Amino acid sequence: MKKSLLMIPCFGLLAACGGSDGGGSDETDPPYGFCSNGQSLTCTYSVSDLELTYTMYVEHDDGLYFRGDFYSQYKPPVYPYEMTVSDIDRLEILQDGVLHKRDDSASITFSNLDTSGSNYEFYWYRNNELVGYSSVDRLPEPTKNFTYEVFNNTSLVTAQWDAVPDHKYSFEMAFLNCTYPDGERNISFDASVPNYSISQPESSFTIDVETQFGEKISELMSSYQSCYIAGRIIGDSQTMIPTQHVGNIKLNFAANDSVFMNLF
Repeated sequence: MKKSLLMIPCFGLLAACGGSDGGGSDETDPPYGFCSNGQSLTCTYSVSDLELTYTMYVEHDDGLYFRGDFYSQYKPPVYPYEMTVSDIDRLEILQDGVLHKRDDSASITFSNLDTSGSNYEFYWYRNNELVGYSSVDRLPEPTKNFTYEVFNNTSLVTAQWDAVPDHKYSFEMAFLNCTYPDGERNISFDASVPNYSISQPESSFTIDVETQFGEKISELMSSYQSCYIAGRIIGDSQTMIPTQHVGNIKLNFAANDSVFMNLF
């Protein structure tokens, strides 16, 4: 069952209620009590200075990659960027009304989520006050029935799959990997143009191996035992938009499938 948004007090959601009177709120602005003011701690920043981003990749076997991250434009760009979630911030997800909490305090992971749900709700509380909410009632649909064909005489590779009408696709080529005749050593080649934007409603692409990697397929066959191209197909649903949204929560959801195409 969805939690009612009618009970959200305005002082906890300044962006949704037209801003503050300039005095701030002890519930959402520093100081909060104990906080080391470390640049990687969420308690160092006010709610308005933070963005909570959830990334979800749905795969063809119904596998699911999911993680959450906090960002702030005021945090120095030190690698890795990861921020530690302070005790004053609580994150919850409801999948079809079933409550999921973070696996541990070290990361924003929810291992019990799966792709079977018909509704996903995302809650962010600060000092037990709701400051962010978003929800979706569908997920991107994974790639199905992927096939490809290799044309040795032209060094072209064509690929296609079943398109979902409201999805926009792109293909990111990772590399060309070849095995030497001894079968024990490999070599990888980077593509000259790794990203393919695919026009809607198409669900296919063609790779020119010679243009991308500088050698024809016939030349590769004379030098190596086997070669394959690795990449991933990304599908973005054009209608998967939050049914409700409050606060700085961003949902970065896509179908994301790794594909491997054997040249020989």
